[in-house]
Amino acid sequence: MYKIIGTILNAPWTLVGFLVALLCVPTHVEVIDHVIVFTVKSFWWQFGYLKGVRAANIGQVVLLGPKLDPQDLAHELVHVEQYMRYPFIYPFLYYYELATKGYRNNKFESEAYTRAGNKYRKI
Repeated sequence: MYKIIGTILNAPWTLVGFLVALLCVPTHVEVIDHVIVFTVKSFWWQFGYLKGVRAANIGQVVLLGPKLDPQDLAHELVHVEQYMRYPFIYPFLYYYELATKGYRNNKFESEAYTRAGNKYRKI
């Protein structure tokens, strides 16, 4: 039941993710469980702390860029779970953590890196 409620409440974010994926020129798309995964040509919108992004997610959309590490998909799927755990408000919680603690000390990133088994690597 929580997946249905989470999916409904996250629908605006998922729509934004879908639009961003289209703007990043998708080369492949697949659905994994309840997540739409796009492989994209580039993240042309990278700037500031986003510089060097290998993968991203918005709602129930995951974007995989051209410079992936093996565990990046698993990492982004953890973020999708976080969206489901905190439907609709997750982006606000995430950016509050980012603003107050930075990327490396963001509890949502820490959980994703730990559970996915990948390491922080700047490209």
